Amino acid sequence: MIWSRLSIALALFAVGTGVVQAQPAPANQAGPTRVRFAPHPYTSALDALTNYQSCGVDGRTLALTQLDRLFRASETAARAKGLGSLLDELRRDYLALLAVSTRVACARGPISALAGARASVRAFQAWVDAQPG
Repeated sequence: MIWSRLSIALALFAVGTGVVQAQPAPANQAGPTRVRFAPHPYTSALDALTNYQSCGVDGRTLALTQLDRLFRASETAARAKGLGSLLDELRRDYLALLAVSTRVACARGPISALAGARASVRAFQAWVDAQPG
């Protein structure tokens, strides 16, 4: 188990330091391929929502419902722009990391988790809005 965490940590370090570069796209594919496990507004929003939900938000269900609705609307808009396969890949990568990670529930407390979720969902919305289509 420690070896799998070590390999993931090394991979994330390599991506973060620029050691791993995106490979040129094949001729039949537009643009460079993406680097796996690199930070992305979509996975940041997924993670922030998961963190906020882990706070036991019973008293704040309205805030979670609103954030979830905004996130799903942005996800739908991204899919309408033809970004569905990218979102699916990002979600698979996020779930793969989540499966081997150790998390602290409600990291930094519910107020900070809510602020982080709001900021991450807004960043994802801005990313979707900036995409052509």
